[in-house]
Amino acid sequence: MRPTVLLLAVLLAVPAGAAEPKDPRTLLRESLDLYVVGRYKEAAEILRPLVESRVLTDRADQLEALRTYGISLFLIGARPGAERAFRDLLRLDPDAQLDPAFVRPEVVAFFEKVRGRYRLEVRTAERRGSRSVAVNLVPPWGQFRNGHRVKGYLVLSGELAFGITSVTTAALLYSWRDGTGQFPDHEAAYRPLSVLNYVSFGLTAAVVVYGIVDGIYYHYKGPGPRVQASWLPGPNRQPPTSAGSF
Repeated sequence: MRPTVLLLAVLLAVPAGAAEPKDPRTLLRESLDLYVVGRYKEAAEILRPLVESRVLTDRADQLEALRTYGISLFLIGARPGAERAFRDLLRLDPDAQLDPAFVRPEVVAFFEKVRGRYRLEVRTAERRGSRSVAVNLVPPWGQFRNGHRVKGYLVLSGELAFGITSVTTAALLYSWRDGTGQFPDHEAAYRPLSVLNYVSFGLTAAVVVYGIVDGIYYHYKGPGPRVQASWLPGPNRQPPTSAGSF
């Protein structure tokens, strides 16, 4: 095919008046302009493909896009999407902050809650990788390794108290038994001591089973997230109402 014919074919294939795709940084600037004037939904629509396709190569641009995207989604009521954006922001920069001088208090509070949950998940994942679940099969070590010291001491106390009672009563009953399997001279004490032996053995087994189940459960779940008071806006702090406040 001749060069002139090839060039004509290319020109015909391009629709007349078609605009060239905008540079990702240009789109980021446009989204920030919309964000500043309070057009959060439009800003989020521009930012979404930039964030999801990861076309921004500069780290500072990536952080700004995720921060703005998360705030915009929160302000239009899309909280699950805002949480995902903030999590991606924290993965990229664990020390990322939202400036309370420019961001509404409720957005800052939400972001800090996401930070708390994210850090908890990171610590839980590190704890899972640092030890085997098998340690929970020997209570109360599982409770201690999960950070539940009070519960660990309670489980240990129960095991010792009920276990010692079970062993002691079993040994005493065994010493009373004669060659025929009877308990001469101890008929009156046999029944209550036998009941105490069965009960203490059952309680020992119950405490051990509880310790194993509890240890394995919290091994995977981790402790519940705690909301720090400093994350919440003060009673006299009101969100800015001007278009330039985010």
